[in-house]
Amino acid sequence: MSRLAGKVAVITGGADGIGKATCELFAAEGCAVVIADVNVEKGKTVAREIAGRGGRALFVETDIAREPSIVRMVAQAVQAFSKIDILVNNAAVFVLKGIDATVEEWRQILDVNVIGVSLVSKHVVPEIRKAGGGAIVNLGSISSFIAQPQFVTYNATKAAIASMTRCMALDLAADKIRVNAVCPGTVWTQIVERLTREKGMDRQAADADPTWGGACMLKRLADTSEIAKAILFLASDDASYITAAHLMVDGGYTAV
Repeated sequence: MSRLAGKVAVITGGADGIGKATCELFAAEGCAVVIADVNVEKGKTVAREIAGRGGRALFVETDIAREPSIVRMVAQAVQAFSKIDILVNNAAVFVLKGIDATVEEWRQILDVNVIGVSLVSKHVVPEIRKAGGGAIVNLGSISSFIAQPQFVTYNATKAAIASMTRCMALDLAADKIRVNAVCPGTVWTQIVERLTREKGMDRQAADADPTWGGACMLKRLADTSEIAKAILFLASDDASYITAAHLMVDGGYTAV
């Protein structure tokens, strides 16, 4: 089944983790993917692997905290594939601080997680308009809606994404652009693997630990592919009457 046949998607942070899984899934569904990431080595590897499986992929080194970098990425995407139909705002940084965060730490996380998302959207949306409409999927989090200890910086940015998603959906509805957010719980990414390993846990132990996988109803962490499938749904025509929604992909964490 090719739910994105003939589509072109820009996926920020596409070189690793959820972004990589999304690039791979979108390509398998017939979509040309633009992998926008600061990690050149990993980004080129993802593009090469997708091409090796017969997919269409372009890596563009992109720092979403810098507007000229975004402008160059969009221009290269359109040059390569002629249009953009879908944007996945996945790139983020993890500055996990409480109220003791410095001004520099606040600027670091706001520049990417909030301002970066807004700037990428600003420059991609005109291309989606030219294509006759499409979809934007923002990466929120359970942290968009709950309190977590010493997470003031990160949670504030993800709460901003929740509000931005609703406002963007309202502003862009007339352009036939749907805007939604996927809100994951804890996912087995490279960062989570490192954090749990530092506590002496492998994947099985992390799944069972009451502060990690054991904290949700399903009693395990998510795989990146499971988040990618939710992003695919919201980006595809299967979600044609869904906008301004926040899809919780958290194993039931926020329901209890």
